[in-house]
Amino acid sequence: MLDIGRRIGAGPRRRSRKLGFIGVGAQKAGTTTLHNLLGQHPQVEVPRRKELHYFERDHRFDADFRPVAGDYGELHRHFYFDRDIAGEITPLYLYWRPALERIKTYNPKARIIVLLRNPVKRAYSQWGHYIRKSQWRKYRKLKIGPFQKRIKQEIKGMSRDSGYQKVRRSLIGRSLYADQIRRATELFGAEQVLFIKSEDFFADQLGTTDRVCEFLGVAPLSDVTRPEPTHSNVGIVSPIALDDWNAAFEHLRADIDVVEETLGWDCSDWRQAPEASANGHDQAPPGEPVSS
Repeated sequence: MLDIGRRIGAGPRRRSRKLGFIGVGAQKAGTTTLHNLLGQHPQVEVPRRKELHYFERDHRFDADFRPVAGDYGELHRHFYFDRDIAGEITPLYLYWRPALERIKTYNPKARIIVLLRNPVKRAYSQWGHYIRKSQWRKYRKLKIGPFQKRIKQEIKGMSRDSGYQKVRRSLIGRSLYADQIRRATELFGAEQVLFIKSEDFFADQLGTTDRVCEFLGVAPLSDVTRPEPTHSNVGIVSPIALDDWNAAFEHLRADIDVVEETLGWDCSDWRQAPEASANGHDQAPPGEPVSS
């Protein structure tokens, strides 16, 4: 239920204002944690429900990237627009190609936030996410096979169709960051896109969130509150096995090189395969959490 006090004047604001920032991904890279931290900032408005999935819904938009409804009321109803800046985070936007074009048409000045995680671990975590969902009653008909089988099926589809995109069969596709980085930067300009390495974010959540706040033009979150480090939307999966790692890394190796060069990052940690333990079982690298 919307807060009654904040409803006053919300109607006119919804018709005159726009979202000032959009977090576009990547999935399983820390976007829920960032959403929750920004939600503690008095100058920043985020919706109560993360992932509005507005710009990815093809049926909502015409070929010119404008909404069929003629306005953005379906999006704006989630906001009061009573703070310095409003925005939302939906990880699929980075991967789903028309979404970025629709966001650009909606607000060419929008600031875009992108979190990028070790692409192999991101893919494996996404697979684990679908495994967990398949156990829910709502998704009991969802059939998710072994990690390597899913990769082979996806690569086969990608080889047949250069424009291949599937929401659930996108373990590799969502982890091929180079083209996604290029499209976001070309559409919005480098000054309007903030790329964050997830590993850096979780090593210093408050410091990184302060960087995000600076990017958004608001006071540092640390001036307002000092929340304890957290990791939201964590799903427990077993550490990735070496053969699973190799199966994904084979398709991501060259892309990591491009990301490293494009963003000027040190991605050597993204190339580190899990080590086999003395008992023959593959383990996560030292210090790596089992959760993802």
